[in-house]
Amino acid sequence: MPHVILYRPTLDELSFRQQFLSDPATMAFNHAYGGVIGFPPDRWADWYARWVDCQTGERFYRYLKDVERNILVGEVSYHLDGELGGFICDVIVPASLRGRGYGAQGLALLCGAARANGVTRLYDNIALDNPSVGLFLKAGFTEASRTSEYILVAKDL
Repeated sequence: MPHVILYRPTLDELSFRQQFLSDPATMAFNHAYGGVIGFPPDRWADWYARWVDCQTGERFYRYLKDVERNILVGEVSYHLDGELGGFICDVIVPASLRGRGYGAQGLALLCGAARANGVTRLYDNIALDNPSVGLFLKAGFTEASRTSEYILVAKDL
């Protein structure tokens, strides 16, 4: 199994995020909301200030880095969702790098970081046809609710 760490990207390194957000295979899970997501460089500074430099505790964002291969392999994040009243998390591994354990390690690292930052419960809303629900269930998340569109999973930290 590869050795993965949480890595705080620099502003210029957001090109990695831009690449996988524009990849149809990686973003297939987002089909109900348009699939790929545009992330042009002129938006990077504002996005970086809100997500990476966030000091309020309402947002957390890091890349996943495979230390042995010295490559970026995904992203993890969480943010406070006002409607839910809790923290929604996110794990994205580019399609070309899936099936290698990066998602499982990233989710474990994200849960640890959230706990260290005082978050006591994480959620994710996962489309019914998204196979990543298995990843979350294996990581100790449980089904909190279900709609015709998604499953809301939750984990006490």
